[in-house]
Amino acid sequence: MRLILIFLLFPCLLFGQKDDNLVSRNRPGLFWYFNGNRPITDADYRKYNRFIIDATYNTWLGDINPFQNKWNSIGYHFSLNKDIQIQSTERVTFGLGLGYSYLNHSLERVFFNTQHQSVDTELPSPNDSLIYSRLTIHQFYIPFELRFKSLGWKHVKFILGARLGIQPAIFSKTKFWEDEQEQYSEDRMQDMRWLYTAVYCRFGIRNWSLIGIFNPLSLFPSEQSVQLRPFQIGLSLSLF
Repeated sequence: MRLILIFLLFPCLLFGQKDDNLVSRNRPGLFWYFNGNRPITDADYRKYNRFIIDATYNTWLGDINPFQNKWNSIGYHFSLNKDIQIQSTERVTFGLGLGYSYLNHSLERVFFNTQHQSVDTELPSPNDSLIYSRLTIHQFYIPFELRFKSLGWKHVKFILGARLGIQPAIFSKTKFWEDEQEQYSEDRMQDMRWLYTAVYCRFGIRNWSLIGIFNPLSLFPSEQSVQLRPFQIGLSLSLF
């Protein structure tokens, strides 16, 4: 038994004899180095911003003035990205990945389909017992990013990006009182832009940053529809 204890403790004593002036290059964790299907060549080229979560306030430009949506017009964005390194520098990298967005717009207006295959909006009359009105959007996209950052653990970063994706569904959701009962209505918007694009930027320190996203194309393509170009502002958290 005594020999077994000596055998187990002896390696620990050897590993404990280390020069205090030495600086470890080890950065524990698979996702610090991982580069898709194999470790990167230079372990000092650290990768960041590969799983990103955005929480944004959603509004728009156009026929409805910006910032008229309610405070709970919140959207969520999730993206998985590959951080593509440049061998000559750590200050500039590229990002490419897949993402999903859920945008919620809560406002006093009601969106509805017209007989002309278009989408319009109106303010409910004072006699209408509207509880809430929301316009929700689902988006799947590919992000392309040009990333600038300073060196070091607490680095400052500035990211310019573009999204190319699809919008498979846009819904108008309303809840109102009718005959002393709550009634719920959900309509799929018939005039919608399936393909969409957006530009955005992030500025922050290490894992946290501010984000602004702008869609240059109108949400509804028909000229007879209400013309709205969405944009979002919010906060980003980058992991791995």
